[in-house]
Amino acid sequence: MTKSTVLQSKMEIEKISRGLLRVKLNSGRGFFKISQSRREDKTNLLCLEINTLKSFEIGNTCDTCHFWFHCLKAPAVFSQKKVVNIPKTIQIPRPIDEEMLWELSPLFELFEKGEYAVFETEVNLGGPYRDNDEGSYFRNPEFLELWDLESPEEAGLLSGWEHYESSRPRVFRHESPYPAEKQFSFIIPLIPVSKRKDEFVKVYESMIRNGDRPKVLLLGFYQRPVPAAVAKGDAKNMHSFFGGFVLDGHHKLAAYRRAGVPARFLTILSYKASKYALLPQEETGKTPRERLDERLGALAL
Repeated sequence: MTKSTVLQSKMEIEKISRGLLRVKLNSGRGFFKISQSRREDKTNLLCLEINTLKSFEIGNTCDTCHFWFHCLKAPAVFSQKKVVNIPKTIQIPRPIDEEMLWELSPLFELFEKGEYAVFETEVNLGGPYRDNDEGSYFRNPEFLELWDLESPEEAGLLSGWEHYESSRPRVFRHESPYPAEKQFSFIIPLIPVSKRKDEFVKVYESMIRNGDRPKVLLLGFYQRPVPAAVAKGDAKNMHSFFGGFVLDGHHKLAAYRRAGVPARFLTILSYKASKYALLPQEETGKTPRERLDERLGALAL
């Protein structure tokens, strides 16, 4: 069996729409893995495991519950060595296609068996934020009101781990009586700021200011819950969430923020880590997966 045949038996690729492809992994090492655990209140949590250790909570499986992330254990392996490398050919400006995904096959081997969407997107970054930053989304009165929370502390949302957020939400319109949907984005580094080297950030910042758009690699997810108040048409707001963990490009990420330029992300999105609940008028005609793919297509460059 040739190397090409072995790869094709492990990975199937399908084009969904312009700039959006789906990869089905028939096997994988599971170095990066999405798992479930359960809280004492029997809530099913989604977790990111890195090398068998649960490192982050990333929300839960409830279709009416908000997104959050919580660092359980800092991924120390990233402070010791570089686990992920994007091939240099990926950094050349080019469309996402099947050839590119085959070039990324060594990276996909680090993931667990399952389905992933792959696309490029841009986020205009704000932050970085920590728990006590008033500008963070998790202290937004709109967020607290929508899910009837007193405070981030009361809800146990964050954990002191630095993260970036979109500087403004992306808006999707719905027919009456449903409100406009605001999509917020969260970019979560796996390396703490103390481990970044400022000289590298400055190099990338200069490149970005001169027009280069180096790619930051994300393990992504999309969560779109529908609170009861929204389903009934009583809420004034609706929120959805795009996010990702930075697998490669921490210095580039900081450089984009310093330069004030929207960051370019090559996103490998885990369907397993995502959820897309439907509004009542959306419950006929298309499945949640089909609706999710439509939304991802809207984000793709």
